[in-house]
Amino acid sequence: MMSTKSRETSKDPKSLKLPAIISLDEKKIHGMKFQDKFDFAFRKILQLGGIAVVALICTIITALIGVSFTYNSLYQQERIQGEIRIDIQALSKAYLWALSSPYPGVREEQLAKASEKFADFDENLAALEKIYSGNVSISTISGHLDQVEACGNEIQKMFEEKKRNDEIFNYFNDTLYPAIDAVAGDLKEVSADITEEGATVYHIVVVAVIIGIVITALVVLCVFLYLIDMKRKLAQAVLEPVNEISKAAADMAAGRLNINIGYTSGDELGKLAAELNESTTTTEDVFTDLTETLGSISEGDFSHSTAKPDLYKEDYQGIKYTLDYIVDKLSITMKQIKESSGMVSQGAANMQDGAAGLAEGATDQAAAIEELTASVQTVNEQTKLMADSAQSGSEKAIQVRDNVVIGTQKMSEVTGAMDRIADASKQIEQVSQTIEDIASQTQLLSLNASIEAARAGEVGRGFAVVAEEISNLASESTQAVKDTQDLVNGALEEISIGASIVKDTQKAFETVRESVDEVVEIIKITGEIAEKQSASMEEISGGIEQISNVIQDNTATAQQSSAVSNELSEQSSSLNELLEQFIVK
Repeated sequence: MMSTKSRETSKDPKSLKLPAIISLDEKKIHGMKFQDKFDFAFRKILQLGGIAVVALICTIITALIGVSFTYNSLYQQERIQGEIRIDIQALSKAYLWALSSPYPGVREEQLAKASEKFADFDENLAALEKIYSGNVSISTISGHLDQVEACGNEIQKMFEEKKRNDEIFNYFNDTLYPAIDAVAGDLKEVSADITEEGATVYHIVVVAVIIGIVITALVVLCVFLYLIDMKRKLAQAVLEPVNEISKAAADMAAGRLNINIGYTSGDELGKLAAELNESTTTTEDVFTDLTETLGSISEGDFSHSTAKPDLYKEDYQGIKYTLDYIVDKLSITMKQIKESSGMVSQGAANMQDGAAGLAEGATDQAAAIEELTASVQTVNEQTKLMADSAQSGSEKAIQVRDNVVIGTQKMSEVTGAMDRIADASKQIEQVSQTIEDIASQTQLLSLNASIEAARAGEVGRGFAVVAEEISNLASESTQAVKDTQDLVNGALEEISIGASIVKDTQKAFETVRESVDEVVEIIKITGEIAEKQSASMEEISGGIEQISNVIQDNTATAQQSSAVSNELSEQSSSLNELLEQFIVK
């Protein structure tokens, strides 16, 4: 049955009353599973949505049909009759132009254009006949066009026979023009029929579209109202059991097991409510039995555990097993305590004898601890000296490493200087090459001067001497340049060897620096080990001092143990008297 809250909700006068087609039947969905509830609710949405889609599709199809008919029929009819009318006007214009032109070439051209229009008349009329279904007969239009064509042929014949212009114009005005006017009248009627048919189609399409839009809007409104109603009723169908189950869960969390969920239904939450009612009842029975059993145990009765073992099913069996285990263990423990109580009395006497022996041993241990303390202090001092030496060695090694780094940097500077010297030597070599080229040109110039002096004879003898001196100077310049190049090449070789040696020295410095770094690291580790060892020795010294204090305490304790053993014997007797009050298996 429904709960009081659900009955009050269904009878609420403020609830929305909707027709059955756009409302959700609460009675039908009450006993359904939640999947079936939602399937049932959304099935009507799909139905209404289908109606809306069909209406919209019909509207679109109607509009497309109207547009297609307007274009393929009405527009084409209007276009064809318009072309016929344009051709008739062009025909009239061509005859009048031919009639008024004084040039034979222009006249023949216009008459030819007029003749071409007759074929266009037949083609357009055939196309109009296929799609036109108005009040004007196509045969009537065809007859009038045939009359126009016959008149046109007659005018062609009059032009060929070279009739007078006034005769041709009179024939055009009295015979051809009335025939053209008749065709124009026919086409006007066709245009009027097309316009009237277009208006009819337009109104039909507009009405159909409006009807489709209204139907679609009504269906969409129905869907909207149905969604509102569905949301309210589905929420109520879900929240009603959820609220009751949530309240029951809150009562259970607060420790109240006497609960009753009033929601009944065939859905998942209805089954959950029934199972929760059954579960709380079983749990309440188990806790009642558990309270009675623990009350018996608290009174000292360990002879049995639960009086209702059938209540403990499935996972509750663990509680029963634990309860049985506690009772058995307590019963066994009480028995062992009784047995141990007697042994305690006997042990108290033995403890008194052992206390005296413990005092003597503690005295001997105190003397040994004093000797050990002196040895540990000596080792501690030596460890501190080793740590200080390691620190000093680390500082010296770091200084050596810094010197090696400085030497490596200086070698890098030497390498850079040698590279710059090599570049300067190469530039000197280039200058020498330039001087050698100049000397060669000077030698050639001297040779040319000697030749010219020889040609000059006696007058050029002085010039020949100058040319010979220039030649000697060029030879000496060439030899000096070669000597300079030899020196420069030798210097470059020496610089290359020196650079190689500097690079090897630099690598050696790098190796030394890495070795010094390793030595520094080893010395640091040694210093740290020495410091840790010194700290450990201090801890050992402190531990030995604590052991000495413990031995002194043991001596005092041993003296107290004798007195305690007497008191322990008396307490064990009292314990036996108390244990007699418990009932065990």
